[in-house]
Amino acid sequence: MRVSALAAASPMHDPRRVSSYVEELKSSLAGVPFLGLVTEPTRVDAEVLVVLVATGGVEHVVLGTARLSGARYVLLVYHDSDNSLPAALEVAPALREFCGVGLTHIGTAGSRVGQLVRAAQALSRIRGAVVLVLGGPSPWLVYSSGAEGRVTERLGVVLRLLELSTFYEELEGVGEGEAVGECSEVVSRASGVSVDGGGLLRACRLSVALRKLTSRLGAVAVSVRCFDLLKDLGVSGCLALSRLLDTGVVAGCEADVPSTVTMLVLSTLSGRPSWLANVVGVGSSSVELAHCTVATSLTSSYSLVTHFESGLPVAVAGVLGEGAEVTLARYDPRRDLLRASRGVVRSGRPTHPYRCRTQAVVEVPPGFARSLLDDPLGAHLVVGFGDLTGELEYLATLAGLRAELFR
Repeated sequence: MRVSALAAASPMHDPRRVSSYVEELKSSLAGVPFLGLVTEPTRVDAEVLVVLVATGGVEHVVLGTARLSGARYVLLVYHDSDNSLPAALEVAPALREFCGVGLTHIGTAGSRVGQLVRAAQALSRIRGAVVLVLGGPSPWLVYSSGAEGRVTERLGVVLRLLELSTFYEELEGVGEGEAVGECSEVVSRASGVSVDGGGLLRACRLSVALRKLTSRLGAVAVSVRCFDLLKDLGVSGCLALSRLLDTGVVAGCEADVPSTVTMLVLSTLSGRPSWLANVVGVGSSSVELAHCTVATSLTSSYSLVTHFESGLPVAVAGVLGEGAEVTLARYDPRRDLLRASRGVVRSGRPTHPYRCRTQAVVEVPPGFARSLLDDPLGAHLVVGFGDLTGELEYLATLAGLRAELFR
């Protein structure tokens, strides 16, 4: 998704002042190509435009350029002189009739342009990405399933649904030596292991098979109807999903497509694994989260223990760093909504015996906490590391989604 910048100015204004505004903008563009100064509507080759409204009297120029270019989003940059802001305020609602639009002061343009570029690049990488869905959504996902077509339409991912039997065939080809190699690496880094060696080997065979299957099919993400593995194989998929996350493959639980795609979005933006978790508690300004599949690279330490509900091997009980800045998000394809909030990890240690093994308490804005109970979007939230809310605002607009952000 091509991002370019330009400036619009009226010839009635002092060209020396205009030149100074242009130079200030160019210094903040961080690699975005600057196409020049326009004084009349001009067609440019870009889906996303950063437009410096250098002077008043250019509303028709900005509007016409956006129309001719087929822009999907226009970021209007204004400054304090030459009627820049009045012109930006006039053209913005006209642009909104056919594309996304935002406004930012020239003094903050650098950070906003950076967020916009990262969002556009992430969406470009996500479009066409193959997401494997093994076994179909778990039966309790009564809201979080059934709208997979909207996921493809808005974000452009390619969903590939396979029966679990295809995965089981891949599993049969995994030798014991491969599983031992997988186990030795993850066990050597664990602070504790409370499952037997046979269970570990079965879990590590799943990890090897999943990695091979995703690689062979060119998938960047996978989500598994994992509770069927407990019944069919006597082993959980938690460790296998954790291992995939650590190797750069997005791996989600319960074949929850919206949550797995949310993981893909956050991981693409941050360059780090994300964590899919159950919402197990909501306070006035906090959220309690728990799940058994956290990437070990996100933890300060971890233990290999039994799966919470079944008592079968193997789950990951990880410790998350307190004070870490995170983003909590959930994509709802039924409503074309992306909800996200900034948060801070206040407790990252497992403390509750009757919850999934990795547990965290995250401080969030009160409005976000209320939204989880007043307007729920499903059982799962996704945790991304770092504050990604600015990028998510732009990505949602570029994808035709409504963004609901809490900062």
